[in-house]
Amino acid sequence: MSFLLIPRLSTSEAHELLLEHSGVLGGGAPPDSLVRLDVQGTPNPTGGAAASPSDLERWRQGIVERVGGIDARSREGRDELGVQLGRAIQEIICPIPADAAHDGTWSYLALVVFPDVVNRRWPGEWVNGQFTLPAERWIGRQTTGRDRNYLKLAWRRWVVLGEVMSEARPLLGEDEFGALLERTAVARNKRLVVAAARVIIQRGPGYPGGRMEFARQLMKRIAARTGPLLLDIRTDDELMDVVIAEADACFKSVQYRGARRAAV
Repeated sequence: MSFLLIPRLSTSEAHELLLEHSGVLGGGAPPDSLVRLDVQGTPNPTGGAAASPSDLERWRQGIVERVGGIDARSREGRDELGVQLGRAIQEIICPIPADAAHDGTWSYLALVVFPDVVNRRWPGEWVNGQFTLPAERWIGRQTTGRDRNYLKLAWRRWVVLGEVMSEARPLLGEDEFGALLERTAVARNKRLVVAAARVIIQRGPGYPGGRMEFARQLMKRIAARTGPLLLDIRTDDELMDVVIAEADACFKSVQYRGARRAAV
């Protein structure tokens, strides 16, 4: 953990900078021209050493080197970009919990330090003659109410799932991560999510509808099953038993529906 405080943007600052970036890109400028390490932002008011411009440059250089060679034009490339980006943020910046929990931290990193990286996954589009960048991906909850800042999601997925993310072939996609982490009651238990991810990787390819559909159905069942349970006192093996039981139920449900259709 670096213990350096990451600057933050207010909601109005983030919105203004996003509009500015949209205008620059719409005018044909390259994405790396959006980098603005001179924007100071506001560090955590509780005190501590704030990241200096040289710290920001060091972070930027380290992360861009990690992900620069990934071709994000294909689905596989976008999945790889998300995995490596999340890992790089954790290993190079390693945000302290107070910064990681503040939306302004992530809008600062996206709009000031890594706008060209975000643009590789979430470029803008022309709408009614105006070039627009997706606010929910560049800023997140500050302006849209949806916690979908691209850098934050990539980092959170790596922190929760870590090396499990690299075990899947093909890599887990964004929709599968959404199924794993969108339910707060489940996502707050890291061991349970990791167990579910391993089962999805192992058994998902054999599920009718594929791995994504299996992830959706399995996580719905796990959320319903574990709601009244005190999970913190369960061992890893006990949590895995819960996940396996619900995975078996998913397959049995499909077989039952298939048998009913065949009988009609």
